[in-house]
Amino acid sequence: MSDLWANLFRTWDLIKAPLRPHPDVVEVMKRELRTDSAEVALFGVTPEFARFGKSLVAIDANPHMIGALWIGDDASRKVVNGNWLDLPLPDKNIDAIVGDGCLSAVTTEAQRLQCLAEMARVLKPGGRAGIRLFARPKKTEPLEAIKADALAGRMKAIAEIVLRTALSLPVAAPDYGLKMSAVLDAINEMFGDRKELMAATGWEPGAFAFIDLYKGSDTICCWLNEDIHVAEASRYFDEVRLVASGDYAVAERCPVLVMSGPRI
Repeated sequence: MSDLWANLFRTWDLIKAPLRPHPDVVEVMKRELRTDSAEVALFGVTPEFARFGKSLVAIDANPHMIGALWIGDDASRKVVNGNWLDLPLPDKNIDAIVGDGCLSAVTTEAQRLQCLAEMARVLKPGGRAGIRLFARPKKTEPLEAIKADALAGRMKAIAEIVLRTALSLPVAAPDYGLKMSAVLDAINEMFGDRKELMAATGWEPGAFAFIDLYKGSDTICCWLNEDIHVAEASRYFDEVRLVASGDYAVAERCPVLVMSGPRI
């Protein structure tokens, strides 16, 4: 058994879009959240977002990720070891909240709702939150389609296989949780010893290191559809909408959930 988040930093540079923010996502977040003059809270230490705002506080519970990925404190930005379910921030203190996939990283419906409630609590009345989702399609695709696309050379990154597979495997309401070890098992079942996949894509054996961390991991991520995300967010925000996050592989399943009008 292993905690994926305690080890993922070791292979961070191997992770590509769509599991990390494409440059399109950065521009969408800047536009939607009006970050240039904002006091920003970043959920996690996502390097692509770490320079947003006139000031920024990043909140992450994993000291390994902080140590490996944080760009460094200065006069206008800092990182705090903290919990997204109990933010170390005062009420109505922040102009903008940004996060990448963080609503998939919490493991239950109750945790998602608490995370949303905390966002609403710390945002100023005119503030906005933008969270990129990994949203399950209403009709899941068969694993055979993913395998066919990969072996035809139609994928640029292993991350595309990971996300499409995770969003295709069965999950149960209300949590929609899935062990990441199950995602690896499905990928291994599709591609066996990976020789055919490597021949089709040109990927080297070392490129798979980040997904091999899933082996034996008890880490659970949640994979729910965008309608459920909107419904949950609407409990805490007056205005909730989905914004396209760009034009990159699997972007259609990665909309940005934009929330404003916090009710708390």
